Amino acid sequence: MMEIERKFKTLKYFVDGYYNQSIDDHEFDDMIREFRDEEPESLVNALRAELAELQKLIDNGDRETFKKVEILLHDNSLRYIEFEDGQAFINRVLNVLDNKN
Repeated sequence: MMEIERKFKTLKYFVDGYYNQSIDDHEFDDMIREFRDEEPESLVNALRAELAELQKLIDNGDRETFKKVEILLHDNSLRYIEFEDGQAFINRVLNVLDNKN
């Protein structure tokens, strides 16, 4: 689990701070924009890299590792991002990060 924590620490920070249980789904795009605009670019790029790692798990059908990431993310945020929802989550975050509006 330590390896997962190291590999996805920015994603955990992002989910804890910007997608936790107190945030309604319709507010999520605004929260992604806030992360993009307020956090250092290095952190935004780290999130992109970790989302690419998460994408690899989905592409490889690695549900076992994905489940470990899901547990890590749920610890503080109380959000579940399940394997089936992973692609939509990644697409949504990247879409907002890459769109400068």
